Amino acid sequence: IAPSTKLEWHECYNKFLCARLTVPMDYHRPLEASSDNPKVDIALLMLPGLNHSLTKNWSTSPLLINPGGPGGPGTSAAAAFGPRLRSVVGYDQDIIGFDPRGIQYTTPLADCFSFPGPSGETSEDDIHRGVFHRLAWATMGKEVGMVNSSDAALQKLDHRARGVSKLCGEKDKLYGNDSILRHVDTPNVARDMLSIIDAWDAWVEEEKAKKQTVVNCGVQHDKPDNGAVDPLDTKGKLVYWGFSYGSLLGATFAAMFPDRVGRVILDGVVDADHYVAPIWSESIQDTDKVLSMFYRHCVMVASKCSFFRPFDTETTLAARLHEVEARLRNNPIVTVDKYSNAPSVFSYSDLRLLLFSIMYSPVQLFPILSDILNYIYEEDTEFFSRGWGAYLDYKPFCTNDSLGPIERAGEAQLAIMCSDKRYPLNETVHNLNHLFKKLSKHSSFADVWVSVMMGCDGWEIEAEDPPMRWDDHPVHKPKPIKTFFPVLFLSNSADPVTPLAAGVLMARKFVDAGLVEQESGGHCSISTVSQCTIQKVREYFHEGKVPPHPSKLEDAEWTRCSADEWPWQPY
Repeated sequence: IAPSTKLEWHECYNKFLCARLTVPMDYHRPLEASSDNPKVDIALLMLPGLNHSLTKNWSTSPLLINPGGPGGPGTSAAAAFGPRLRSVVGYDQDIIGFDPRGIQYTTPLADCFSFPGPSGETSEDDIHRGVFHRLAWATMGKEVGMVNSSDAALQKLDHRARGVSKLCGEKDKLYGNDSILRHVDTPNVARDMLSIIDAWDAWVEEEKAKKQTVVNCGVQHDKPDNGAVDPLDTKGKLVYWGFSYGSLLGATFAAMFPDRVGRVILDGVVDADHYVAPIWSESIQDTDKVLSMFYRHCVMVASKCSFFRPFDTETTLAARLHEVEARLRNNPIVTVDKYSNAPSVFSYSDLRLLLFSIMYSPVQLFPILSDILNYIYEEDTEFFSRGWGAYLDYKPFCTNDSLGPIERAGEAQLAIMCSDKRYPLNETVHNLNHLFKKLSKHSSFADVWVSVMMGCDGWEIEAEDPPMRWDDHPVHKPKPIKTFFPVLFLSNSADPVTPLAAGVLMARKFVDAGLVEQESGGHCSISTVSQCTIQKVREYFHEGKVPPHPSKLEDAEWTRCSADEWPWQPY
């Protein structure tokens, strides 16, 4: 699709519409000022409302979504769970996922491994070569494991983080002020969302000129006829559902453009005060609560949980899991992968990463976790010879096929996460080890989390725009932000990476913002079905009903919604 400064939608992937919207890479150097100013072409994918095929009507404001990350592609998210979100907010609602700058199909890609050839241009061969180098580098790193996998692991991880940082620095120097790596920070993405809103309004006006009728699909009501501003009207404003890091993006937009907030749901809430810190130490304060749910529900369903044994309690289950971990630490599972005919090793670090990722979706994944743990406990290695090996598939590099989403996963997450820090991470190995031991006193998943957080150690590239000053709140006590329409925050009781406390603290940064605590475990409200939460979201979108503003964390006064499904008991 040829990019354009106006929205031009094209049919794509059977039931979707796609577009590429051109925006400034640097909003201080607008495109109209000079044709030489750098630009970004944003990839968008729309799931049209079901009314479109019959009435040709469009939503007054589309629902923009961001799946988190940072670095998550919104186009893939809209394709994957757009229909599910539409069933919540209304079948006539148009939903748009966009790849934020530097990510997947938005160009230029935040790619540190692909360098231009002698001509100065980056060819497809150069990109394929970079992808191969990235995958080879990742495969090499798999054997390092977590920070505590060996006495040398933390130092090796630190060296690898600094190596990628140096590589990105070299790529950045090639392009100078026009380097995308300097312009992927969250405030710039918030500006891009404003550009998308304005482009949508202009496009809708063009559609009107073609004799098409536009209705407000998001909010149906009678508008006042006295010239007053209608607080329920979303025209020209952001209608948005952001998950995880997407909540930080949405909060950033609301802070920068409070008068452009129409309906904004922030789900799985990131604490902005801690987000700008070197290590997000508060993020995993509730992770062990989710793991405790595994023990509790496994005992409740008994034989349905394959890791359960007669007369088990939560305590004996936890002890058996620790036994499995100790066994893998001393004796990893070594097999021959049947798909690649390559040697395969499933290690203690592999299990720890798997455990952590499964905490995101307990309802869907706890039954699978119980099977995997049981395979290890029963020494059934057959399961681990089917696709668990770390090897490079040569096919993507030996054909003319274009690269898919996995291959296009560059260094966007790293660039965004590190650029947004007000206090960069640049620590000695000794200090990193101290941080790990300190965090280990509060969470058993400190090994996984510190291994992830270390990716920013030694990051050399500074964003052109300074990071948001979120953490000024404790010292300077700025007034809560007044938005055109109140923001709605959603938090689970036990979220592995965005704790309930963060939802409470962030909601209190915005005037009249509502908070709903969903009494479930997992990451973001969509990890578990709750009819109560769905109803609150619908009332917010359609009727403008906002749950009460939360009290202080210690008072624990806010709206709560019970879950309607649990592990081994799906909705």
